[in-house]
Amino acid sequence: MLSQKSRQALDTLKEYSPYIDHYQTSKRSAVLVALVANPEGELEVILTVRSSALRTNAGDSAFPGGKKDPEDADLIATAKREAFEEVGLPISEPEFLTSFPPILSRHMQVVTPIVAFCPHLATQDVRKKLYPNPGEVVAIFTAPLESFLSPNPPECHESFDMDWIFSPHRIHRFERCGRHNFLLGQPDGQSSSTGYREAKKAASLGALATRVEEGMPSTFSPPTLPLPEELENSGTGKVEEDEEEEEEAGRAVDRSKAGWPVYGLTASVLIEVATVAYQREPDFEVYAPGQMIDQDKITEWYNGKYGPSARM
Repeated sequence: MLSQKSRQALDTLKEYSPYIDHYQTSKRSAVLVALVANPEGELEVILTVRSSALRTNAGDSAFPGGKKDPEDADLIATAKREAFEEVGLPISEPEFLTSFPPILSRHMQVVTPIVAFCPHLATQDVRKKLYPNPGEVVAIFTAPLESFLSPNPPECHESFDMDWIFSPHRIHRFERCGRHNFLLGQPDGQSSSTGYREAKKAASLGALATRVEEGMPSTFSPPTLPLPEELENSGTGKVEEDEEEEEEAGRAVDRSKAGWPVYGLTASVLIEVATVAYQREPDFEVYAPGQMIDQDKITEWYNGKYGPSARM
């Protein structure tokens, strides 16, 4: 049963007018912000860990989602189809609430967040009724929606500012997400230990990619970019090596300690959705001083650089 706060949050999202954008591109993508109730009646969001074998965003924590197919009636259909393909969420399950303004990925893809509630799925069902597509997803987990306004503990959140497009931009990162409720992928013939190692490898590769790639808002890059060999010798790497050694020695690793980081594009969307749903500001500053948040101006910039007129 949903709590009163959760019912109010869903009602508020339903009343949020879907954003109509004017991006001049036929190349569209959508992600599904799928909300479910936990045993206390509070809202959590379904997230995935992308496979380390994927060509883009390997190892990232992300929403189910992808590019719009010609057969998709609209972006809502795209988001639902992708969620079914990636985690087995039945297409009929998510009830559309609203859509949020598109965001630009690191590859300048126009990505529309589709927010939906799953009334017949609870957090405890994730490990029973969903399944990771072994070619794309190595883990599924849930995280409390309100934790992206009030991280618990506060040290689990960090941010830094960088220049992107034509203004400063604040990048947010939330650590140790999903520790309480997750499902690791186990392709045919793969043991749970191997599945966990694959998930850890994906998370490690995702962290590495976010540190060495040129600055884009969907990555998390610290102000001082360490070289790959420096990362391999960092404290984080040592912890992962120790965990792998324990696995190889036959000792069980506590999978509920590390969780996964949620950062960049995914974190920004969750902050915005939670802010609207709960009608309050986060416990931290969301935007960098002078950050451009005017959607019309961002759209104008994109169309001028990537729209039809820019290719003439």
